[in-house]
Formats: sequence, structure tokens, C-alpha cells
Amino acid sequence: MNDLPSSIILRDVSMRDGLQDEAPVPTETKLALFEALVAAGVRELELTSFVRPDRVPAMADADELCAATAGSEVVRWGLVLNRRGAERAMAAGLTHLQYVVSVSDTHSRHNAGAGTDDAIAAFEALAAPMIDQGAVIEMTLSTAFGCPYEQRIDPARVVDVARRVVDAGASSIGLADTIGVAVPPEVTFLVEHVTSAVDVSIGAHMHDTRGLAVANGLAALAAGANRIDAAVGGLGGCPFAPGASGNVAIEDVAHALEAMGVDTGCSVSGLIDAAALACGAVGRPVASHVGVAGPRFAESAEVA
Repeated sequence: MNDLPSSIILRDVSMRDGLQDEAPVPTETKLALFEALVAAGVRELELTSFVRPDRVPAMADADELCAATAGSEVVRWGLVLNRRGAERAMAAGLTHLQYVVSVSDTHSRHNAGAGTDDAIAAFEALAAPMIDQGAVIEMTLSTAFGCPYEQRIDPARVVDVARRVVDAGASSIGLADTIGVAVPPEVTFLVEHVTSAVDVSIGAHMHDTRGLAVANGLAALAAGANRIDAAVGGLGGCPFAPGASGNVAIEDVAHALEAMGVDTGCSVSGLIDAAALACGAVGRPVASHVGVAGPRFAESAEVA
């Protein structure tokens, strides 16, 4: 792929998306994972989410995590679903807010308790006040490539929602393959159309349900995206999306990109170490390809 960028943002989502569907992990273990990710060269990460602890108990320590990681040079993102979550995140010291709207109306009702149009309206109402307070708000468009309830999603709908949320103040867009149904040509088509419709940076959030997440991420980058979200060890899933499995493994993405001449700023061996820590904390084996087999050549073990 000669049309890949020379460098990208490789954002780690282990601490939020990777752990949200697991039994709660002790805060001190999460902080050890945070330090391991920073040591591996991760420059942006999802720290936590500000959601109801009765629905997602694994994220109940959001405020404590924010306080304990304050002052770090890494960009810390907090996921929010509504005004209350955004206000909590800002009060906890996070200025980078990741808002989520599902382009599938049915999934939106399951995930956020409101349809897509209502979710967009809520975002439109909160975005300007939060931005005035110093927030940077990124919008993740969930189920952009397919929905567990509605199946295929019309790309025109995704483009329309992207335009609406950017008009409301979103500074970047994440296209999420929430249940891992995308194939590279579909990714290319959607990313090209979204990048043509909105003048903000585009990221790809790929789940590896059917083994195509690395290929889909490469297709997204070649089509104009500049960021890939990934989690150590391939951890993660969505508790409100039946059939969703883990994220693409960040160590696999970093290994592939570095071998193809794309700078991620990350150490593959450091990411493998972080994967072992995280997977051990939740009682799962490291399932990534390079986590099991190692980098393809010895000299590739350290790429930072």
C-alpha cells in the first residue's frame, strides 16, 4: 500500500473498551497498565468512561483514575454518552471527551436509551457549552458498518450523521465497526465519503470479530483516516451489542504498520508486555498474533 501515511495516531482503548465488559479490575492494576502503555510509547488512550456504574461496573472508578493520572503527557480521553457524563468528565479534569452516537436507531436505544435523532439533539445541546469550557469533543459513530439489530447500515446515513455532529462542534470523527462485520472495500468506500463530506480528522475503530480488523484498518488509512483505535491483547467488546468481540490488538497493528514504514511511535515489545499485564488481570490469554508468535524478525521487537 503505497498510499499509506508516513505516521498515524495509534490510540489505545484497553482501559475503557478493553475492560468495560470484564469483571471490575482493581484501580491499582489499571494504573499499572496505564504506566505500561505510556512506557510502550502510546501517546493517546481511552482512560475510562463516565457512565452509570450500575450498568458498567468496570468503569466505576473513573474519577479516581483521572486524579491518579493527572499531569501525564499522554492525551487522556473519556467516553461520555450524555450531558451528565460530560460534566462529570470535565469536573474530573478530562478535557478530551469522546461522545458516542449510534447511527443505528435500534442500537442507539439499547446503548443510550434514545434514538439516533434524539442522541444527536442531546449532543447539539451540550457541545457548545462544553467547548466553551475548554473541551475537545470527538464523535464516535457506533455501528457505522453494521448493526446487530438492523444489519446493514446505509453509508449515506453515516455521512449525514457525520455532517450533523461536525456542524454541532465535533472536532474529529471515529467510524466504529462495533460488531466486526466490515470488509476492506466497504471501509474504503465509507472513509472516502465521510472524509469528502466533513473537514475533520477521521479515525477507525475496528473490532476483530471475523479476523479482518487489521486489513480494515489499513484500508481506512489508505482512504484518508489518520488514526486507528486498538486494545492490547485484542481485549474488549460492547455489552449492548450482541455478537461483538474484541478490538483489534494494538500490538498486531503496530507490528504491521511499522513493517510497512508507517510510524506509530510505539514499541511492539512494550505493547506485548502491556498485553500480558492486562490479559492476566482479566484471566484471559494474550490472543494477538505477535503476542503469541513474536515479531517476524528479532530486530522488529523494538521499534520505538
